[in-house]
Amino acid sequence: MGRSTVSGHPGERLELPWWLGVGLAAAGYVLLGWVVPSLAGAHSLLKPLVAAAQASAALVALLFVALAARSLLFSYRRRRALDLETSLATLRALPRERFAQFMAAAFRSEGYEVSAPASDDSRIDAVLTRDTERLVVQHRHWRNATIGAATLHELYDSLPRESASGCVFVTTGDYTPEALRFAAGKPVRLIAGRELERMLRARQAAVAAT
Repeated sequence: MGRSTVSGHPGERLELPWWLGVGLAAAGYVLLGWVVPSLAGAHSLLKPLVAAAQASAALVALLFVALAARSLLFSYRRRRALDLETSLATLRALPRERFAQFMAAAFRSEGYEVSAPASDDSRIDAVLTRDTERLVVQHRHWRNATIGAATLHELYDSLPRESASGCVFVTTGDYTPEALRFAAGKPVRLIAGRELERMLRARQAAVAAT
């Protein structure tokens, strides 16, 4: 499950702009590979220095290229984290009914028919059907919700009563490691973080195309 926190890796404090890294790579290669040998000329005492400069030119250039690539990677991660946080904030700000409508539209785009539960089980917010598949859905539309294994267990236990083949749990928060272990190998789909963001983007694209 994706998390919506921005990475605070210590190495990001040492980041330099990618364009500066590329510039320093080019400058270092030219300086060590061409300028130093040119300035040294044929002076015999400087031959070891020239040899060392030429030998290290490619290494120094590679170092700065690596720093530039690292800078681009950190920049991409920050943008992705900000996009995810913004997307989740949008979903968390929706009223509960509007959030349910959004999820229903997202599931319909996956080919499911969405209906209200026939039972009075308060844990079940929707029922999905597609061919022979029947899934029960529960939403936790809370900003700081962390879903544990016990909550998933309750929904999973409702499958026989609902004649369901599986269940889907949706949260704008996250899942505990115990919850992830509980769901592994079972007909339990966990939706949070990046999958919610993907659904939001797909829904926005569908609306824009109409």
